[in-house]
Amino acid sequence: MFGKRTIKELNETNLSANQKKSEMKKLNWMVIGDTESGPAPMKGGPVDSQALVVELGPMEIRTFVLKF
Repeated sequence: MFGKRTIKELNETNLSANQKKSEMKKLNWMVIGDTESGPAPMKGGPVDSQALVVELGPMEIRTFVLKF
């Protein structure tokens, strides 16, 4: 549909794509309260869509800006 293209530049950004990841300053948060971990994540295999709960942690959604 678009033909073969070459990526000339690739930058990872924050989720809204308005700041490069390499320029971001990490914030440290103190959490007070329950630190008990939840159930272990499932990897592979059949999934019951009725009982499925998806929880995303930090850096599990990534945004990239590409220049062709």
